[in-house]
Amino acid sequence: MNSIMGKECFINQREEIVELEKSEQLSINDYTLAKNVAEKLEDKYPGWLWAVHVMDGVVGVKSLRLSGQWGFILHADKIDNDYRAVINAGGEILERFKQHRGKFNQTKYADLEMDEYGRLNGELH
Repeated sequence: MNSIMGKECFINQREEIVELEKSEQLSINDYTLAKNVAEKLEDKYPGWLWAVHVMDGVVGVKSLRLSGQWGFILHADKIDNDYRAVINAGGEILERFKQHRGKFNQTKYADLEMDEYGRLNGELH
């Protein structure tokens, strides 16, 4: 099976241009995995607006309530049948932003501070 490849350019922290080649062929397995990961996270940590993207064997997850910049990445083939690695990583992201593992709590969320760029300030230092 032939796959169509696309290239994207990024600038890394050392301001070097990096080309990343990715498949543009969509897979029903990727959609299914993304749906399952999002459902598991929403079941365990409801209300956090989980965004899940799967491509080329890599699962990227962010909570849209916390940050468009920070999240976690897992290799799809390392995710176990009960999604324990996903649930653990989701809880770690919440803790990094000083939130409890569990349901979204507006009061605790309102206590978060913003950095000088207007982003939520997690334990990233």
